[in-house]
Amino acid sequence: MSVVQLDPNSIGRPSVVKLQTVDNEKLNKLKSLRSELDRHYQERNTEIEARRLGMLYINLYGYPINISHLTRIPKEKAMSAKIGVIGIKDGFIYLATPKPGHFGQDEIIKMFEKEDRQVVVYYCSEFSFNILLEKYKYAVSYSDFIENINITEEKMRDSTLSNPKSLTQKWRQLSITEIVEAILIAAIKNDASDIHFEPEKDVYNIRLRIDGVLHTFLQLPVDLIDKIENRIKVMSKLKINIDNQPQDGRFTFFAGSKEIDMRVSLLPSNYGYSIVMRLLGTGSVNLTLDDLGFIGNANIRAREALFKTTGMILATGPTGSGKTTSLYTFLKSLNDGQNKIITLEDPIEYKLPGISQTQIDYSAGYNFSDGLRSILRQDPDVVMVGEIRDKETADVAVQASLTGHKVLSTIHTNDAAGAVPRLMEMGIKGFLLADALNMVVGQRLVRKLCPHCRREAILDDREKAFVDNVLSNIPQNHGVELPGEIKFYTSDGCDKCAGLGYKGRIGVYEVLTMTDGIRDLLVRETVSFLDVRRVAATEGMLTMQQDAVLKAILGITDIKEVMRVVG
Repeated sequence: MSVVQLDPNSIGRPSVVKLQTVDNEKLNKLKSLRSELDRHYQERNTEIEARRLGMLYINLYGYPINISHLTRIPKEKAMSAKIGVIGIKDGFIYLATPKPGHFGQDEIIKMFEKEDRQVVVYYCSEFSFNILLEKYKYAVSYSDFIENINITEEKMRDSTLSNPKSLTQKWRQLSITEIVEAILIAAIKNDASDIHFEPEKDVYNIRLRIDGVLHTFLQLPVDLIDKIENRIKVMSKLKINIDNQPQDGRFTFFAGSKEIDMRVSLLPSNYGYSIVMRLLGTGSVNLTLDDLGFIGNANIRAREALFKTTGMILATGPTGSGKTTSLYTFLKSLNDGQNKIITLEDPIEYKLPGISQTQIDYSAGYNFSDGLRSILRQDPDVVMVGEIRDKETADVAVQASLTGHKVLSTIHTNDAAGAVPRLMEMGIKGFLLADALNMVVGQRLVRKLCPHCRREAILDDREKAFVDNVLSNIPQNHGVELPGEIKFYTSDGCDKCAGLGYKGRIGVYEVLTMTDGIRDLLVRETVSFLDVRRVAATEGMLTMQQDAVLKAILGITDIKEVMRVVG
């Protein structure tokens, strides 16, 4: 912006015009100051008018309006009647209006009075009322606020609610709650572990992680992004009016008779929140040791180590590799009614009857190391610690396993052999590990071939080279009974597996136990994972690659999946 400035000495003779530039920042500050002065002037006049009318006055600038209360009056009705709800408490309902007595207000007031509520009407400025109307952008319908998710058996049987084609055609006839319910039903029916809501510029992608792989389930228009976000925030007890900060929450709902626990993570992105909802089954784990998929020597050694009365058992692998499921299955096998079993988890993912389960609470000082010390005072036979993250927790876990307890836990390393040097790096002496450690299970999850469309496959040159390389190094004493003729399989997809070719997952493992060779190795000052792997291989330990290829030969999975996961 340019301002003309006159030189006073030039008056009476030809003038010199000087231009002075006011930058945008100063101009914006001036506009903001003027707006603030206008607001104060408007509020002052409104307060005087409220006194004249004998009404209560309220300024809604910065006032904490409860969104769930606000939506008792739909936005269109609030705009036409010039009245809105600003709060509900102890039998009172509080309303605000810039035009008392406006057409439509009597009907709204009578509606609330029929609910046996005492109505209190405040006088507010037009500025305040516009603030109230702005809050509606964070709101969904009132029913979406008061109704918890409760999916009936009838809805679970309705195939149109979990079918992406039918949903694409009928979503306009559904409320936001019904759309979210349909997505949850689809996730449950497809045994999805996670639901991803991914906003983009032109589309709202809904994807399901099924057997570890993401699949696009539904694409919705972008005008549903805010509404679905707000519905999920309400269910998860998160802040609706926050849209630029990460938020985490959880909620529980019923799908028929099954209780499902959901863990929710919201992360701001360019076009709205990226939302991931993880389904945590709160029923009992139905897996047995046989279901986990140990084969050959691994099966024998895992059972021997598991049923020793003392010692430490560790599961290792990246996030999503099935470590927690393996530990829960171990606990279920040990839960014979004669053992006192206590867990320390973050979070509790499955509820196990007959087991005392506790959850980490960092705000209360209940972390893994302190929690483990507290648990050991409860005279347990078996303890499960969610994760060994530091020296302190490792020390307590090792001492517990040396003093008559069985300790189960996880540790983050790439394979079983890496767990030993990792613990030694934490400060645990090798000779202590030799006595304390019973077994380390390294694992990944591969998808199982659909049994309904499985067929024999011919390997390409790359797959053949991979198989030949893996089998050339396999221990002779692996203990797996293979068919006389080695064949491989694949699947093309059918109705039974939703066209994916796979149904369910199984673990591929390497089971490291305390053999004489490993104990001799642990007397050294330092031990590398290569040393551990070499000695373990000579004593019959299968690597995850070898275990996976053997499972492909047995027709459980295919080589493409093996190469994707452990290739």
